[in-house]
Amino acid sequence: MNNIKELSEKLQSRINKQADEKRKLWFENYIKHNTKYRGVTTPQITTELKSWYRDENIDKLPQNQLLELALSFFAEEYTEDKLAGILLFQHYLYKKSDYQELLQRFEEIFNNGYIYDWSVCDWLCTRVLRHMIKANGMKCAEAISEWHTAENVWQARCSVVAFTNLTKDNTYYELIRKSSTVLIKREDRFAKTAVGWILREISKVDKQIVIDFISEHAIYFSRESLENAIKYFEKSEKQGLRELRSG
Repeated sequence: MNNIKELSEKLQSRINKQADEKRKLWFENYIKHNTKYRGVTTPQITTELKSWYRDENIDKLPQNQLLELALSFFAEEYTEDKLAGILLFQHYLYKKSDYQELLQRFEEIFNNGYIYDWSVCDWLCTRVLRHMIKANGMKCAEAISEWHTAENVWQARCSVVAFTNLTKDNTYYELIRKSSTVLIKREDRFAKTAVGWILREISKVDKQIVIDFISEHAIYFSRESLENAIKYFEKSEKQGLRELRSG
């Protein structure tokens, strides 16, 4: 464990050298949620991560130690450190790990409160969870979709957002519909916006699915989530769907 702490601190030190106060303030104002930033961009984090991985011979670590190292970054206070953990999974780890074990460990991260804003949540979804689904198929997709029952809003949000880059494949539509039906009824803003986002992406492929979902659940949409869902509709179509919500 001492080795993990030492390796983690070395990467944090590299990232911190790229810190910028102006960017830090901009990030924190934009993301909200009392999120703490160093002020380091994604390309900078990626560059430092890859150099650290090479220089410290991270690939020589036993698999279980590499997993613990990646997970340790989520417990750090700065968002850039959490994002470094996500990038570590994306570039080096998720293909080598059993998806069931990874999902169990990610659940622990949510339970510990280490993810508490939309930025880190959505990074995990789009950079790790969606790749896990593509690599492992329907069983993995079903397991992630089941997170819609989670009390933690960020874990529940993943049950939808993990599929946002997979909407060209209608294989997952029933899972998306099931999760979205639960999330749209929650009062949490970021549960509803997850549904708006996924419907927007589906509308690029099949508008009727989106129309049917909105028609059935219109009363539960916030204005924000509805406008997101219908972003790519024609003006006349938008008005009719807006009236469903207001009516």
